[in-house]
Order: sequence, then C-alpha cells, then structure tokens
Amino acid sequence: MDNTFIQQKKNRLIAGVVPICFIISLLFTSSLIILFDTWGIDDLPFNMAFNLGGDLVSLGVCTVLLYSFLQDKEGQSHYTRTFVLLVTANAFVLFSDACCWLVDGTPELRLINIFVNAVNFSNAALLIFFLWRYLFTTLKLSGKFMMTANKLMFILLIPDIISCMANLFYPLYFAVDDQGVYSRLSLFPISQIYPAICFLFSVTALIVSKVPIKERAVIAMFILIPVVNQWVTGYEYGFSTQYPAMLISVVLVYAVIVARREKALIATEKELYEAKVTVMTSQIQPHFVYNALTSIAMMCTIDPKTAQEATITFAKYLRTNVDSLKQTTPVPFEQELEHLKKYLYIEKLRFADKLNIEYDIQTTDFVLPQLSIQPIVENAVKHGVGMKKKGGTVTIDEAYKVIISDDGVGFDTTAARKDDGRSHVGMENTRTRLKEMCGGEILTESTVGEGTVVTITLPKEEQKA
Repeated sequence: MDNTFIQQKKNRLIAGVVPICFIISLLFTSSLIILFDTWGIDDLPFNMAFNLGGDLVSLGVCTVLLYSFLQDKEGQSHYTRTFVLLVTANAFVLFSDACCWLVDGTPELRLINIFVNAVNFSNAALLIFFLWRYLFTTLKLSGKFMMTANKLMFILLIPDIISCMANLFYPLYFAVDDQGVYSRLSLFPISQIYPAICFLFSVTALIVSKVPIKERAVIAMFILIPVVNQWVTGYEYGFSTQYPAMLISVVLVYAVIVARREKALIATEKELYEAKVTVMTSQIQPHFVYNALTSIAMMCTIDPKTAQEATITFAKYLRTNVDSLKQTTPVPFEQELEHLKKYLYIEKLRFADKLNIEYDIQTTDFVLPQLSIQPIVENAVKHGVGMKKKGGTVTIDEAYKVIISDDGVGFDTTAARKDDGRSHVGMENTRTRLKEMCGGEILTESTVGEGTVVTITLPKEEQKA
C-alpha cells in the first residue's frame, strides 16, 4: 500500500511538471515578442538581430515541444519528465540570452545587463545539469563510478551557480563597462569547467552503457552537435548559436522519443490483438468443441428437439467468442452472463445431473471485460465439479463482486503449478484485462476436498455511467 501511495504521488508530480514548464516557456516566448516590439531590431547590428531571432525561434520550438507533451498525458513518465526539464532549462537559457542581447550597449541598463548575464550563466549551468540527468536516465547508468559521477555533477552544480551569481557583486567571468557593453574576462574559461566535466562523464557513460549501440549513436550526436558548434565558434563573442544548437539536439531527441513511442504503440497493439486471439482460443479449446458436438450428436437420436436447440446455442456461443476480437471496451454484465449461460447449457448436456448451476444475481448494472467470467467458471466445471465423482454445484453470486464458487475437489493454492500439458493463459489474460480495463482484481481461495471460491472485485469508480 505504501509503495502504491508513493507511486501515485510520483505520478501526480510528473503530471504537474509538464503544464508548469509549458506555461513558463509560453510566457518566455510571449515576453520576448513583446520585448522585440518594444525595442525594435531594425537598428540593431546584424549579429545581434541574428542572435535574437535565433533565440526567439528556438523558444517557440521549445514551447511547441512542451505543448505536445502537455497533450500526451498517457505518455508522461520519469523519462518524459527528465526530457521536459531539459527543454525547459533550454527555454530559460534562450530567454536570458535574448535579454542579454537586448540590453547590451545601453548605458542606462548597465545594472540590468549585469543581472541578466549572471542569470544567463547560471541557467547555462542548470542546462548542463539537466543534460546530464537526461543522459543518466536514458543510458540507464549504474555501477559505482557512474553513481559517483552523478552525485559529483549535482555537487559541482552548486559552486558553479554561486560563482556565476558572484558576478553580480564582482566581475569574475565578465564585465559591463560604463557604456553598458558586455565583455568576457580572463577567468571566463573557468565557467566552462563544469560543461567540460559533463562532457567527459557523458563520453564515459556512452562507452560503459549497455543500451543498444543505435541508441548510443543518437545520444552521441545529441552531445556532439552543441560541442562541435562551440568549438567552431571558438568562444568568440558576437554570434550566439550554442543554445539554438543545443535545441537542434533536443529536437533530434524528441524525434527519437516519438519514434520510440510509435514503436511501443505498434507493439502494444500487436500484444493486444494476440491477447484477444489467445482469449478467444482459450475459450474454444478443441476438447470442448469435441465434447459439445458429441453431446449434440447423441441428442439427435434421443431428443432431436433438444439437439436442435443445443446446436443453435452452440453456434451463438462460438459467434460471441469470434466477435470478442473486435471488442476493445468492457461490456455490460448482462451480456457476459448471457454468454456464460450458453456455455453452461452446453456443459450441462455433457454432465447432466452431475453438474448443478445456481445463480444469485442481485444487480447487473456494471461492466467488465468480455469473456472474463467464463475462464473461471470453466475451471470450476472442469477441475472442480468435473473431478468429483458425485459431481457438485457451481454458484454464481454477484454484487459489484462476481463470486464463482464450487464444491468440487479444490486444490492447494500454495503448491507449484504442475505441468499437466494444458495452457493456463486464459486465467492470466483474464486477470490482466480486468486490471487494465476496469481496475478489477481476482482473488482465489481453495481448500482441498471442499471446493474453490474465486472473487472478482470491480471498483465502483471505474464503472461507466
């Protein structure tokens, strides 16, 4: 219960991160557009106009990416949250970078220039940190060295941000003169130590990671694009392309995420179809068909009218099983009960007085997955009552719980499953579909020599109005 509560809190946290990040990025983009309109860029030098335009376009892309994640509520996971935080950190850097360009060269905004540059340096450190966190999560890193590297990246982040913010009080990495013009100082390379450490750890992580080589190749491109861009520009202050370059890497990763989700969706659909086929075939076992046809054949001579009725019932039973392949949503209990009665009618032909059926139905106003009751009743008939020489009774009792009980031979629920040559996928599929479609669960209680009780519990809040 504690683990479930913790997981629920984590899920709520993940769900809350995406809208917050989207709103922040949207505000940044809107604010930058307003700033553009206020300042105007017609009189700006080409390099500054280019940098501002790149920042604005990149911010717009960040906002679109975050909006897409906001719409995909089903796909929000720890992996997604890490990527979302990376995109948001990129948005912070882009916005602060644009602000730096807008105020540069304006004497009356000198103090603001110092502030936004200090913030920009700090945002860059956060971006590097979230880049590492994304790599750490994606590459599924483990081992003492990688765990130490992960802790070190967090520990080093704190003094790095402190040193960046120290520029508010003392020119350490940069200076802004009386004319409001920004310039880098001789200690600027120190600010690049943290990114360099991240790069070294990232290269090591790519080498030791056990994820497929194709995924590592894509991640390597993700790292190299901004690094190569930084090397080509030679840290020359004038054209700011490292953050748009980082965004190109982020878009590349987003494409990988979309491709991975598409692949997972196809795999899920395939598994769902295969599960449906398995469910259907598990309900139409060859021995059941043979027994049903044999019983009907015997009735043709003894009781032709009953044989005719049995043939029609058996045909309807088979049709429902085939139609279940198209059913993707829960069905009313009444519909499931009607199908169950057809199955028990056919089994009654075979077992005659050895099989007694009792119904205690108090309500039918709920839904459940199609063909979810029959596997349990079938087990009660075949392995409970059917194994008892004198026969027995199968009781179906329901009240937001479906209880299938028999007074058959029972079994030891703690004993290891025997390899009896039979497929046991029917019950497992039923258990899975009940959980996924209705939030239901199955509880089995059995006593050797006395019988078995199987209880299906269906939460009321999962029921459709």
